[in-house]
Amino acid sequence: MTRFFPMKMTARCALAGLALAGVLSASSAKADGTAFGVPLSPNAHLYSYFIINGMARGAFLLGQLHQKDMPTLIQMDEVTRKAVIHNLDSQTIRSDFRAEQILTRYLGLILK
Repeated sequence: MTRFFPMKMTARCALAGLALAGVLSASSAKADGTAFGVPLSPNAHLYSYFIINGMARGAFLLGQLHQKDMPTLIQMDEVTRKAVIHNLDSQTIRSDFRAEQILTRYLGLILK
């Protein structure tokens, strides 16, 4: 049963990634911050960052990411964190779009 644990975690990470990608795409559905009649939290990008960061840690601990991947991930984490903080300070359509693009790229590094 233990040998199947990484497979289950990979599937869970993939599902979480797809769900997160859906949240990110739904957040850009309307410029006024509402998608499907539900207002988007101003902290949605921050929550997404924390989720993706946790996914990166989990992937590293499970051996899906290796030591050679760390410099790229650390740099992308720094860029993502700065974009999310900038988005919290100035919530414009442009900063929302930039934060979503960078979060998507960060997620892509983990799920490849």
